[in-house]
Amino acid sequence: MQGSGRDSDSADSLYFFPDRRVSETELRSLLASGTQAQRAWAISHLLRYAQWDDIWGYVTRDEVREIFLELELPENLRAAWGRMLKVEAPVA
Repeated sequence: MQGSGRDSDSADSLYFFPDRRVSETELRSLLASGTQAQRAWAISHLLRYAQWDDIWGYVTRDEVREIFLELELPENLRAAWGRMLKVEAPVA
């Protein structure tokens, strides 16, 4: 179901968590009160797998910027998101 955040096979499972079943309630709880690692895991999945409008229904650009260095993203995707969000990359 496009744009709903839900998997068409299961009304309570979000499509952008391919490795485990996550409900909208669970996602919102992780984002609101989860540990930094839990939030990074959830936001990483949003940025990797969710459609554009679904991402911004759960997080703001500022929230993504705040945790950006903790996100698990492939380098090409990290670079693209970094440019879009205007995140300064640390010098290695």
